Amino acid sequence: MYNIEGVTTFLEKTVTVESYPIAICGICDRDRKQESQDKLLELTKIKFNGLKDPFFIDYQLAERVRNISPSYIKALGVSIDIDGVHQSTGGIIGSPRADISSSNEDIECVGEGLVVVSIPGGPGFIAGSDEDTARKIYEESMLEDRSGTDRMMRVLSNIIKYHVGLAIIVTDGCGPDSRGSAATVENGRICVRTL
Repeated sequence: MYNIEGVTTFLEKTVTVESYPIAICGICDRDRKQESQDKLLELTKIKFNGLKDPFFIDYQLAERVRNISPSYIKALGVSIDIDGVHQSTGGIIGSPRADISSSNEDIECVGEGLVVVSIPGGPGFIAGSDEDTARKIYEESMLEDRSGTDRMMRVLSNIIKYHVGLAIIVTDGCGPDSRGSAATVENGRICVRTL
């Protein structure tokens, strides 16, 4: 199991200035939790100005996250629900300082013992584990084609099954079969926010 000394998770649900529900989850330095939450509430100021393009919604979210995230935020996930978007989008996860890219069933280390699993259509998750454990969680959670919420529950179940003590999970917030959500797991405690 990953050593989670020195880091903690956080989870927020709020609305943007354009009244879009948004959920934010992350992993940060333990002594900077409140600062992390306060800093990321700047995401409420993001404006899409009627934008409905799935790629640009995620790109704009990721770009804003990268611009406002200090170094004490190690990993971040965001889900947003924008009315009128007809494809799955509105969910990002990863290192806030990494290059912006679309998910492509990637499993990779993002540093400091954290592994990101990004899945087109979601959910994506970051676990304090090794790559083999993250791959098992992914493979066992995606055995059947189900809704994003069902798959998130399977990811949560498998995170507990494999004794992962620290994780965040995000689903897409936009699209016909999407129900935006963000979750944190820390020392067996699970917190979930849905949009």
